[in-house]
Amino acid sequence: MRKILIFFYRKVEAFLPGKLQLLVWDYYLSNLVKISYSQYGEDLIINNFFDGKNLNNGNYLDIGCYHPKGISNTHALHLKGWKGLVVDIDDYKLSLFKKRRGSEVETLKAAISHQSTKELVSVYKFNKPFSPFDTLSKEVADMRSKEINIGYSVEKVRQIDINSLLAKQEYDLINIDVEGLDEIIVNSINFQKYQPSLIVYESFSPYEPSDTKEVLLKNGYELLFITGGSLGFHKRVNKNR
Repeated sequence: MRKILIFFYRKVEAFLPGKLQLLVWDYYLSNLVKISYSQYGEDLIINNFFDGKNLNNGNYLDIGCYHPKGISNTHALHLKGWKGLVVDIDDYKLSLFKKRRGSEVETLKAAISHQSTKELVSVYKFNKPFSPFDTLSKEVADMRSKEINIGYSVEKVRQIDINSLLAKQEYDLINIDVEGLDEIIVNSINFQKYQPSLIVYESFSPYEPSDTKEVLLKNGYELLFITGGSLGFHKRVNKNR
């Protein structure tokens, strides 16, 4: 509706008195809203980045996907026609993605890390609906448990190497939120083979120097944003080509 109103306004703008133009623009700006589904507005920056690349039908890999709409860095992309693979350690969360995003999404129950293992690995799931604290790290689980005074249970899932996922599909966006292990996954990517346009991950110390930042910079990425605990690094374009 807003776009339609702007279209007609542009047609008659030259014929409107100055005061009326000011009122129209005041009304427009006062009601200008951009909806974000992310926790810290990450999706607004992500969308703007890919809009600048004229990429409207890309592919995403969402590791630690949580929910198909709320606190989601990929829901806005889904609305634009993107397809993706979502990974989590919780069956119910994955079932919601399949129900809400249908054939546009594939789901995978697994823990993603630097290597695949034949043995199942432990995951620590908090006794709380839609817990954002579920993790593969017992150290992080114990820390969170003390902070929020909620216990956790231990389950077993298979562990898959990040590069084995990247070998199956080219992704424009890799989004990672796995409670304390994000940087291990980023550091494990074989950047000689796989170079997504944008990598978003979380850190407990987003403004501090880190090995992960050095790895990304060394492999041709540069910082696009930091918001909340999220960092986004984009692949630099070689202007000499």
